[in-house]
Amino acid sequence: MAGALAEKRVVPLRARRDEDKEARRRELLDAARALFEATSFAEVKMADVAARTGLAKGTVFLYFPTKEALFLALLDDLLIAWFAKLNGRLAEDGTWTGHQLARTVAESLEGEETFTRLLARAQTVLEQNVTVAQAQAFKERVLVSMGTTAALLQARLPFLTPESAVQLIRHVHALMTGLRQMADIAPVAREVLTLPHMAPLRVDFTAELTAAITTLLRGLEPR
Repeated sequence: MAGALAEKRVVPLRARRDEDKEARRRELLDAARALFEATSFAEVKMADVAARTGLAKGTVFLYFPTKEALFLALLDDLLIAWFAKLNGRLAEDGTWTGHQLARTVAESLEGEETFTRLLARAQTVLEQNVTVAQAQAFKERVLVSMGTTAALLQARLPFLTPESAVQLIRHVHALMTGLRQMADIAPVAREVLTLPHMAPLRVDFTAELTAAITTLLRGLEPR
């Protein structure tokens, strides 16, 4: 009887500890996001994240051993959330046109600038200073999400095969990355691009992505 009572006391305590850890992890991710949105990845310091949360810098490193690991975890959360949003829209019944699907993908990224800015830095920055285990965990979650989205893409566009649906997602990733880098410009360049004759260099992320995906889908349609 005494042993059973002790066990009942331990389980809730462990659960509370896990909840506390997750709450603190979430707090660190939220702080990193706020700092990134206000400045840039290069300007954010782990000490800034600690100060914003009121934690010791050493405590931050207990959760995330490097700045890259912290932001890769943030990207992980944002990427999974975006896939869920996109999948919700793709789950609507019916066969779509290529342009309709392209517009749906592009519009799902409206308001997701933080996500696309981080995604554009994934391979070149965020994955450069993390452990194999951290990188694999991230890639495994991406792989699962891609599989779900690929199946929904096939349902909307029956001419897509399992292979071409996955290829489409990879190409959309490349387009998102390139167009975000083109649209995410320095203030001085933004001022230059307001000049009337600079119009061909200005990038409308949503419109450009819609057009690019539409063109991409035409190439995947059977001849």
